[in-house]
Amino acid sequence: MLTSKQHPVTFSDQFYASNSLLRLLACSGLLLLSISTHDMVASLYLVVMAAMLIRGIDGRWQKLKYMLQLLRWFVLPILLLHLFFSHGQLIFPDSGLPFTWKGLEQGFWLSLHLICIFMSAMLMFRALNMAEWNRFLLSLPFVGRYVAVYLMMITPMRQQISHGLFHLKQQWMLRRDWSSFPLFVLTSFRFALSSSVDQVAQLWLRWPVAFNQPLTSVTYATTGGRLAMNFCCLVIGIMAYLMVFV
Repeated sequence: MLTSKQHPVTFSDQFYASNSLLRLLACSGLLLLSISTHDMVASLYLVVMAAMLIRGIDGRWQKLKYMLQLLRWFVLPILLLHLFFSHGQLIFPDSGLPFTWKGLEQGFWLSLHLICIFMSAMLMFRALNMAEWNRFLLSLPFVGRYVAVYLMMITPMRQQISHGLFHLKQQWMLRRDWSSFPLFVLTSFRFALSSSVDQVAQLWLRWPVAFNQPLTSVTYATTGGRLAMNFCCLVIGIMAYLMVFV
């Protein structure tokens, strides 16, 4: 007797099975709280919470690791600028280095605040899946009809341009000729523009079918897990907004 293999229920399944408005409420509340908070401990808690939620939604550590690697190029200049140009008591008075304790404190706080806002914003983008974001943008009263074309073109253009740029990069890496680097950049721009023209033509041909195609998502979450996630999103959203506005 053949039995179908049951799909394991992940945190992402439970998260996206909950009500989309409650998800948006919770994530937007955390984002507002991260922007308005002036407490270092609260910012640390928000960073850890956002990082764990992003890890649970994505299901792997690679994207979170990439975010942290990207953040270092924003954090390091902030720290160095405040260390070099802030007044206050010197950390190493006999070394000749102009590092001050006040600069270190201010640089660390601003860096932490930036990380907190960035991680909360990345979580906010994951509050809705692609189909739900499309529905939300298309339902906007004055903007929806103008963004429909761009929403239809995002996915195919990203796939085509990423594939083409990957091959162009491989060709340039084989020779490593820096004198031809401007030509490589110009060729990349030309390829992106030509790809957009092709995608517009294809979208025009399939527009009625593509526009009327329903946006559906598959979920394996249970009813109990859905209710629990709805309750958690509601509590987090209400608490975050109360902390911001009360």
